[in-house]
Amino acid sequence: MDPEARVAAERRFANRFFALAFAIWAVAVVIFAGTTVNFASPISVFQFALMVFFLFSFSIVFAKRVVSLFLKPYPLPKLGALARQPRVAVLYTTMNDVVPECVDAIRQTYPVDVYMLDDSSDPYKRAIVDDLARRHRFGVLRRSERKGFKAGALNNWLREYGAAYDYFVILDSDSVLPPDWVAEALTYAEHPDNAHLAIFQGFINIWNTDRPFPRALGPATRLGQDEWERRLSGYVGAVLCYGHNVMLRTKPVVEVGGFVEDYVSEDFATAVRLASHGFGSTFVPLHTWEAMPENVRGFVKRQTKWTRGSMEFWSFVTPARVPWYKKVFLYTTPMNHVAYLTIMVAMIAAVFGRISSFGAFLAFGQNLLLAPIAYIWSIALFRFIIVMSLFTSVFSVAKLIQVRFGFWEYYRARSLSKAIGTIMLPHEVRAMVMYFVDPRQKFPVTPKDEPPMTMREIVHVGRGSMALMAVMALGLSLWNPVGLWYNALWFFSFLTAPVLLWYYCGPLTRPSPKATIGGTRDLLADPRLATSIDRFPLPW
Repeated sequence: MDPEARVAAERRFANRFFALAFAIWAVAVVIFAGTTVNFASPISVFQFALMVFFLFSFSIVFAKRVVSLFLKPYPLPKLGALARQPRVAVLYTTMNDVVPECVDAIRQTYPVDVYMLDDSSDPYKRAIVDDLARRHRFGVLRRSERKGFKAGALNNWLREYGAAYDYFVILDSDSVLPPDWVAEALTYAEHPDNAHLAIFQGFINIWNTDRPFPRALGPATRLGQDEWERRLSGYVGAVLCYGHNVMLRTKPVVEVGGFVEDYVSEDFATAVRLASHGFGSTFVPLHTWEAMPENVRGFVKRQTKWTRGSMEFWSFVTPARVPWYKKVFLYTTPMNHVAYLTIMVAMIAAVFGRISSFGAFLAFGQNLLLAPIAYIWSIALFRFIIVMSLFTSVFSVAKLIQVRFGFWEYYRARSLSKAIGTIMLPHEVRAMVMYFVDPRQKFPVTPKDEPPMTMREIVHVGRGSMALMAVMALGLSLWNPVGLWYNALWFFSFLTAPVLLWYYCGPLTRPSPKATIGGTRDLLADPRLATSIDRFPLPW
């Protein structure tokens, strides 16, 4: 497609998408303002302001779901056969977290050179890397100092070897590529219509589903994968890169000065730098795999790093020379994290923003007991929540049917996600605050092959949430007893979260010796990982 025609098509699609998102936001705000807000009450107006922000974030997410139901998967041009044989390097990046079975799985049908970029400080881990490299005849590249962290390691390789390769593939320590992935990815990258693209990001799935925690959460990735990665992103020419399970064109990366070393989100920062110089990015409809943290402790550690990285988007997206709609899609990443902060503020305001009596609490309960449905429906806030939930559920069910995602799988993932959310809330807020307080870069490594957690360890990870719940409970008891009825659902989630997490992370989840990350199994023997092409294509 002609470059100008492509940009015009992207802009038209973005204009229609954001018109829909704005319409959803405006209608929701007007209805909420007209039915539930008391503009004579300062606390009610304050809560309304928080709700306006939350509804904007919601409108973008909901618009993605609605549009994806009617949008065909993006038809990325593809060659039937390669006209030449580009040189490709596979870069396995590790820092004290090498996963031998993932290294053993680097077996591509297309000829590639493999380099292990090892920043490990642990002598034992370095010895494992050396042994694996010797057995597989892979190259090993180490640095005297870990300057620039992962981006620095990649730039070091580019300086040493980049000129010899047309493309390079980045793997994290727990990444797995099906054997045909490079060969298939090249049929997209080498198509003349894709010459403007520098980043070819694979779909990422979860392979360590032999553990209960990732088994419950992993399948839910299919929803976002279908909505954004398979469908919408291509139509708006989204700027993207996950930093692993991705192939990059070497020349453009070198031309723009390599990977950005100033941010934790070096992947997106580099994608934005490339986009500012006219080089695009896209998802290729090919599957790859990674391991998910095996319990809530590892999940919190990884998510905290991602939250900090998301806050950096404000810095490198704002000055970027990319269209406004691409910036807005990038801004939704930190906005979704900021929503956590608004939730916490809204919770505190709901408890301490009003004063009520124990008698009013009893009267509310009596009315609820006499006519529960009628009384709940008579309260404007509850009525708004019920109508919104029913309306959005229709589209959610339609999406589950479209991606062939079972209700039990969805319910299980949803329940566990809510439990994690209650534990994550203070961690998210702290990560956002610390980003402004302590600007130093931090790259914590996500734990691998963790043992099951005790209830005491789970409570320790969730100690911030437990403290918040205690403060809220005290406030509801002494300051605003009626608020207990309005906040019963999230209060119940806080109470039950440790038990639910213990079920998925506790002693009963102990794996067999051969079912762990870093074990002895052959990952490519798993039928799911046999090919990068979707064996269960969606309708149309």
